[in-house]
Amino acid sequence: MHKYSNSIILPFSARQLYEIVIDVESYPDFLPWCLSSRIVKKTDNYNFDAELTVGYKNIDEKYISRIQAEYEKKIISKAISGPFKFLDSSWHFKNIDKKQCKVDFTIEYQFKSFFLDKVMGSLFKKATIKMLEAFEQRARSLHN
Repeated sequence: MHKYSNSIILPFSARQLYEIVIDVESYPDFLPWCLSSRIVKKTDNYNFDAELTVGYKNIDEKYISRIQAEYEKKIISKAISGPFKFLDSSWHFKNIDKKQCKVDFTIEYQFKSFFLDKVMGSLFKKATIKMLEAFEQRARSLHN
């Protein structure tokens, strides 16, 4: 099992950051390694399934995540199909004031394939940090 957590204070509101993270269909526009994303089943604006294709070098993998959200507060994602034994991530947003928000992010995963788990495990922390930086850059490009 691989796990990474990070807490950061960013100069944006919880609403602004929440809206970037929940906009799964825009991920290919700014997230490294996200080749495609689409909503495949939608219950409401806070509960839906999204199909994502991610790639690195010669490895492309497709999976579906079940997203459950609480507006401006949290987004929980759990892979329900694909190459993962499990892939769980959570975003928690808390306004500090009108212009700052604390973000707590956690991701845990394990691939079904021992080979993929070994190959990707060594890159996982760096990839997660790059992904978080991409979300922050997206916020800066949309809200500065």
